[in-house]
Amino acid sequence: MVSWWRTHAGALVGVAGGVGVLSVIQMQNFLLFHSLVELVSILIAAVVFLITWNAREELDRSFLVILGVSYLFVGGVDLLHVLTYKGMGVFPGTGPNLPTQLWVLGRYLEAGSLLAAGTVGLVRGDRDALEWTGNTLCALVMGYAAVVALGLGSIFVVDWFPQMYVEGSGLTRVKVASEYVVIALFAASLGLLYGQRETFNRRLFQFLAGSILLTMGAELAFTFYVDVYGISNAVGHFLKLASFYLIYLSVVKMGIKEPQKTLYRALAKREAEARKFKKAADYSGHAVLITDRDGTIQHVNSAWEAITGYSAAEARGRNPRLLNSGEHDEAFYDELWSTILAGDVWEGEIVNERQDGDRYVIHQTIAPIFGEDETIQNFVAIHGDITDQKVYQRQLESDLHQSVTQLQVLARVLRHNIRNEVNVIAGNAEMIQELSDDTDDIASMAGRIVDASDHLLAQADKQREIVQFLSAPSTTTTLELSAVVDDIVSHLEQQYPRADITIDIPADLVLRTLPELEQAIMEVVENAIVHTEHGTPAVTISARSRDRAVEIRVEDNGPGIPAAERQVIAGDAEIDALLHSNGMGLWLVDHIVTEAGGTIRFEDAQSRGTIVMLTLPQNGTLSDGRDSSTPIATTR
Repeated sequence: MVSWWRTHAGALVGVAGGVGVLSVIQMQNFLLFHSLVELVSILIAAVVFLITWNAREELDRSFLVILGVSYLFVGGVDLLHVLTYKGMGVFPGTGPNLPTQLWVLGRYLEAGSLLAAGTVGLVRGDRDALEWTGNTLCALVMGYAAVVALGLGSIFVVDWFPQMYVEGSGLTRVKVASEYVVIALFAASLGLLYGQRETFNRRLFQFLAGSILLTMGAELAFTFYVDVYGISNAVGHFLKLASFYLIYLSVVKMGIKEPQKTLYRALAKREAEARKFKKAADYSGHAVLITDRDGTIQHVNSAWEAITGYSAAEARGRNPRLLNSGEHDEAFYDELWSTILAGDVWEGEIVNERQDGDRYVIHQTIAPIFGEDETIQNFVAIHGDITDQKVYQRQLESDLHQSVTQLQVLARVLRHNIRNEVNVIAGNAEMIQELSDDTDDIASMAGRIVDASDHLLAQADKQREIVQFLSAPSTTTTLELSAVVDDIVSHLEQQYPRADITIDIPADLVLRTLPELEQAIMEVVENAIVHTEHGTPAVTISARSRDRAVEIRVEDNGPGIPAAERQVIAGDAEIDALLHSNGMGLWLVDHIVTEAGGTIRFEDAQSRGTIVMLTLPQNGTLSDGRDSSTPIATTR
């Protein structure tokens, strides 16, 4: 503590002396005091702007950049405030209202800028992606110029700005209210700053918070004065001067000077870490490439040399474009660079070209390397040669496609032959029925043959649907569930007029899923109708949205689903059991729902029948974790 006082003794003496001199001047000549304080504040504002503009590449926080630019215009409005002040004589006959209006405009501008800077910092976090180039700074300056022009126009041109001071009675209610609004804005900006305190240098946070608190105190003092030359006005100006000085320290000392003092230490530390990293990369067994932020190659290891054919000496100082095979377009590389420049990791496959002209495929991961100031210093790319794996994968895909095509042809041929033969059997059985006595056993057996033939034809149709679903690609789509179910019910009521189907689905229930879901619901409802042998088939279709999922419930009054079919769907039995049951349709339903990322379960109804519950994600996430925007383009 003693050493701190010794270190800052000179500064403290200077501040105390300055305050003393200004206090004497204030008592002797308030107009001179006011002019000196305001001009010093304006000078500080101008210096802060000039330093911010020229040192924008040194400032890694948008908070400081916005603050620096704003004080150019805050200082400009304050300069007009000084020139119009009572007794200055620059604007004769204007009275005390005009400088008070300009004062309020300046404070609104200052408070709004701090609030905006805090909001930008909160949105962008502790690592700003925005580069403050000359163009972006010019856009910011033009925006401030437009706002200030509107404010000054409302005072000098159209006289829309409210009256702030009445000579003899003092501040108007609007002026006092404005000061409290400004204090509230400063308090809000302080809250935003406090919420981001962990991302600021501790001293920088203290300077900024102190400046805001002093400004709030100054504004409070300016709500009390009656005479523009009064003591309350003087206290407010002292506090304002102190707050501007802290802004100067925030931008100049903590934003620029302190980072420069640690620059050499940071460079030395990074160099030591780089040597360790290069040594580890040489023994990693993977090809490693290190570039600077602009993509200039700085280091490659021996594995990279072996894969590419280039030596480290040939690669160093060049760009990774020396491996460009022309396989990828500019959009591919633009997306890669935008990803890593944003601080994210890029991972993917690239077709490159060796020094001898041969092409090869790599799986590459590129990650940014950050410095202590949280800016990107380098990029490291690690990759392996997967050319042989890609050749093998293409061969497998070709073989799979050929096998699927052959199976589709075989399925069509078998289905055609089976239908022809079954139609012959059914036709002959029907003729036997017609020629036999209705009470004859032969007629009964012929009837069973006809029923079996119809069943085989239905199974053939079901097999066609299953083969089509398994072999054809599909993508997710948005379904209005009530409309889909209405179409299903309309179709089934025409086919099964004796069925009683009830719908209970909200009209606004929408989900993103496979379009084959309509076929799955159709299978469940039709299965319930067909297997209700006694009485009127009654089916209720309902749906609800719960926890980002949609539950579709189909309840019937039928005999229930056989245990063998439930076991196959649940995975407790081999699929061979379907060959001895009617479960192909339910198996198709289960496959569709599973592919869409959902589940199917069965429950017994309270009185009689079965409840089939289909649960699907409402946002379209598939069973393998893909998002709904990802097409299902592979053969299943």
